Amino acid sequence: MKLHQALQVWLDDALRAPAWAGYALLALALAVTILGRHGQRLLSAALLGGGAFAAAFFGLRGLLHAWLPGVAAVIAGVLAALFGVVAGRWGAALVAAAVFAAGADAGARWLGIPEWGAVPPFAGLGLLAGMVNHRRVSVVLPPIFAALFAALGAAISWAPHWRGAVLWQLNDVDWVLGLWGALALVLLALALEREYRKRVRLAARTKQMEDEALKKQLEAKQAAYRRALDQLDAPAPPQSAEIRKLSK
Repeated sequence: MKLHQALQVWLDDALRAPAWAGYALLALALAVTILGRHGQRLLSAALLGGGAFAAAFFGLRGLLHAWLPGVAAVIAGVLAALFGVVAGRWGAALVAAAVFAAGADAGARWLGIPEWGAVPPFAGLGLLAGMVNHRRVSVVLPPIFAALFAALGAAISWAPHWRGAVLWQLNDVDWVLGLWGALALVLLALALEREYRKRVRLAARTKQMEDEALKKQLEAKQAAYRRALDQLDAPAPPQSAEIRKLSK
C-alpha cells in the first residue's frame, strides 16, 4: 500500500507539469521507438542528462547563490547527455543500474525493509549486466522506457481536469501502469521482431557473400585448369639447328 501511495503522489506531482512536457515525452518515446536498438544512446542521453540536471538543480538550491544551481544544472545536464551519446556501453550500463536500483527500491518499499540494504547491490548488478550484455540491454530497455514516456506523456497532456481531462482515467496511477504495461509488451515484441529480421538479413547476406567467394574460387581454379590443358595441347616448339645436329 505504501508503494502504491508513493506512486500516486509522484503521478500527481508529474501531472502539474506544463503541457509541453507531456508532448516532449511523447516525441521522445516516438524517437526512441523509431531508432530501435540505436535508440539506446538517445535514451541514455535523456535519462542521464535529466538526472544530472535534477540532481544539480535541487541538490544545490538554497546552498549557493540563487542563479548558481540553474547554471550548474544546465552544465551537468549537457555533459551527462553527451556522455550518454558518446559512451554507448557505459550509458546503457548506468541506465541498467538505475533500473535495477529502482526495482530494488520498489521491492524494499513493498516488503517494508530498508532501501539502503537492497539498492546498492542491485545497482552494481545492473551495472555489470549493462556492461556484459550491452547488445541485449540495448534491445530491451528502449521499448520499456518508450512505453513509460508515452504513458506519462499522455497523462500529463490529456489527463488533468484543467486541460479538459480527455483521458481522465490516467489521473489514477493504476491506469497509467496498465497503459505502460500494454505499450511495453507491444513495443518489446516489435523490437524483438525487428532484431530477428535483422539477424535473418545478416545471415542471408553472409551466406550470399560466402557463395560469391566460393564461386570466384571455383572460377579461378577452372581458369587455371583450362590454361594447363591449353599448354598440354599446344604444339611443341621447333628445334633449332644445333639441337638437330646434336641429336643426329
